[in-house]
Amino acid sequence: MGKMKPLALLPAWMFALLLPMMGASQTYFLQGSATNTGPDCYQLTPAIGNQTGAVWYAEPLDLTQPFNIAFEIGLGSQDSNGADGIMFVLQTDGTDALGESGGGLGFLGFTTAFGVEFDTWQNGNYGDPVYDHIGCVSDGSVDHNAATAFGAPVPMIAGNGNGEDGANHIGQILWDPDSELISVLFDCDLRLTQQVDLIADVFGGSSEVFWGFTGSTGGSFNVQTVCLQENSLTTPPEVTLCPGDSIQLNVVGSNSGSYQWSPPAFLSDPTISNPWCTPEVTTTYTVSYTGLCGDAITTDYTIFVEPLTLDLAPPPPYQLDCTSPTLNLLVNSNFPGVDYTWTTTAPEGLLSSGGASAVVNAPGTVTVAGSAAGGLCTAEESIEVVADFEEFTVELISDESQIDCNTPTLELIAAPSDPSAELSWSASGGAAFTGSGELLTVTSAGTLTCTVLNPFNGCTTTNAFTATSDFTPPAVEAGWTDTLTCKEPTAVVQGASIGPAGYTPVFSWTWEEGAGGMTEVDGLSPTAHVPGWHYLVVELEENGCAGVDSVWVYQDPDAAVDASSITLPNVISPNSDGKNDTFRPFLVDDPEFEVLGIMERYTLQVFNRWGDVVFVNTGLPIRWDGAMNSGSEVAEGTYYVLVDYRITCGGVQEGTLRTELEVLRP
Repeated sequence: MGKMKPLALLPAWMFALLLPMMGASQTYFLQGSATNTGPDCYQLTPAIGNQTGAVWYAEPLDLTQPFNIAFEIGLGSQDSNGADGIMFVLQTDGTDALGESGGGLGFLGFTTAFGVEFDTWQNGNYGDPVYDHIGCVSDGSVDHNAATAFGAPVPMIAGNGNGEDGANHIGQILWDPDSELISVLFDCDLRLTQQVDLIADVFGGSSEVFWGFTGSTGGSFNVQTVCLQENSLTTPPEVTLCPGDSIQLNVVGSNSGSYQWSPPAFLSDPTISNPWCTPEVTTTYTVSYTGLCGDAITTDYTIFVEPLTLDLAPPPPYQLDCTSPTLNLLVNSNFPGVDYTWTTTAPEGLLSSGGASAVVNAPGTVTVAGSAAGGLCTAEESIEVVADFEEFTVELISDESQIDCNTPTLELIAAPSDPSAELSWSASGGAAFTGSGELLTVTSAGTLTCTVLNPFNGCTTTNAFTATSDFTPPAVEAGWTDTLTCKEPTAVVQGASIGPAGYTPVFSWTWEEGAGGMTEVDGLSPTAHVPGWHYLVVELEENGCAGVDSVWVYQDPDAAVDASSITLPNVISPNSDGKNDTFRPFLVDDPEFEVLGIMERYTLQVFNRWGDVVFVNTGLPIRWDGAMNSGSEVAEGTYYVLVDYRITCGGVQEGTLRTELEVLRP
C-alpha cells in the first residue's frame, strides 16, 4: 500500500474538469442481479444469498489520461450477518463480464483486471482483516496474500468503523498516470494511495479498459447499491481547440454548490458547473466551487486556440529501397480525434492507410489531410517519396571450371560492377574455398555463390560459379604375351586395353632394359623383343589422371637355336612383289624362322664388284631391301655381302658369313 496523504495534497484537476464526451447522457450495461433504481443509480444485489451483480460504463477508459470517478455506495444495514461488499473494477473482458459470488465480490474469475474492494466480510483465507476494509487487487484474485495484491488492506472507516450502517457513503477513485497513483476516498477521507503501473504491470501494455462496479452476496447478504455522478471522468487541465470550436466544461461539485468561472469571456454561463466555452484566443480559466465533500476548490486550466498542425514521422529522407521496401508513415497533430485522409500520386502506391498511419510502397507525392472539430480545423502535409532499388552485379572469372589431376585448385576472380559493392560468399554441394573478397581459391567441387550488396540501399544480387571435379583414373590393362624362345624371339602383346569409355587416353610403352625392347608401340598390340617388365603408361586428356600396368615377357632359356645352320641367300629381286624382296639370313633346316630376331649383334656390309661399300648396317638386325644408305636403289648386278653376328639365345654363338649376292631387277 502506498503512503497515506491528506486530501489537500491531491491534484486540483482530480476534482474539477470533466470530459465533454460524457455530457448529458451516460450509458451503462447491467449484468447478473443488478437493477436500475433511478437516474444513474443501481442495486447490485438484493438481500438474497449467492447473488452477483455488475454495472459497466458503455465506453472504454483511456489509462493514459487521469480520471476522477465519484459515486455513492450503500453497503446495506446488516452488520454481523451482512456480506459481501462492492468492488470498483477496471477490466478488458467487456460490458458483459461478471465474476463469482460470495467472497469473490463479483471480481473473482477475471483474467486481466484491477479492482478496489469495499469489503464488508472478513475471509481469513483471503488475508482479510477483522474489520470492513479497502484494498487493491488484480487479475481476478481477491487474496491479499497473493502476488496479485497491492499492499495490505486498510480500514474502510477510521477507527475500524462499520460500513454496513444503512447509509449512503461518498466514494472517489482517482488516477494520476504521471505519478502512477491510485487514490481512494471514503466519505471524503483519503483512505488509501497505491502506486501501480496499470498499463504495464496489470494490462500488459494496453491502455484501453472498461470500468464499473460489481457486488456479491454469499451465505450472508445485504442490499448493496451504487449511484454514479454524472460526468465523473476528468481530463487534464490543458485542452487545445481550433478557432471556432466549442467545448463543454464540467466539474464535480455538490448539488447545492455554486460555481464561478473567471474570466467570463467566451463562456455561455460563468455561474454553472458545465458552461460551454467558445474561445477566440488562448485563455486560462479559474473555477471556484464547493466540492462533494463541502470543501472549497479552485482550479486553473487553459484552453489553447490553435490551428490544426500535422507532423509526419519518421523524418526525411523518404526512400523506398531493398532494406525498406515499404514506408510506414505516422501523422501526429496537436488535436485529438482528427480524421485523416491519405492520397498519393503513385497508382496503388498506398499499401494500406487508416487513421493516423499509412504504408507506402511506391514513389510519388504522398499527402495526408487532417480534419477536426467537424471540419472547422483542416491541415495538409505532403512529402516526396523516392525509390532506389539499384542492384550491383558481379562477374565470376576462372580459367578452368574443373578440378582434376592437372588442376587440383581453381583461381576464381569476382569483378563487381561497382567498386563500393560488398561481397560475401557461400558454398554448397560440397564446395570449399579459401580467401575472400574478390579472389578465391576453390579447393573442392560444388557451387560457390557470391552475394553482392549495394550498401546504399540494401539491394543484393547473386551470381554462382559451379566447379566440377574429375579424378577418374584410367583403367589400364597391359595384357599378356607368349614366351620368347630362340625360335620365337618376338611376342605380340595381347589383351591390352584402356578405359573408361568416353575419355581420350594418351599412352606409351616402356621397358626396363635392352635396346629395341618393343616395336609397333603406337598401338595396344606392340611386339616385344626382349624379356622383362614392359609397361603401358596412360594419361587421360580430359583430367590429366595417369595410370600404369605391366606385362612380364618371359624368355625360355632352354629353347636354343643351332646357329651353325645359318646361311645367306645368293639372290634377291627387290620389286615389292612379296617374293624374295629382301636379303636376310635364314636357317637351312627352318627357312621361315626369323633368325634376325635372335641376333644380339649384327653387322651387314654390301660391296659392289669394285669393292666399294654400297650399304652398311650395325645394330638392330634388318632385312636389306636393295637400297644404298642414301636411299637410292643399287643397280642390278652381282654384290658381295659380309655378315658378322652374335647370338646369345641358348648360349653365345658368333660367326661371320660371306656370300656373293645377285640383285635382279626384272
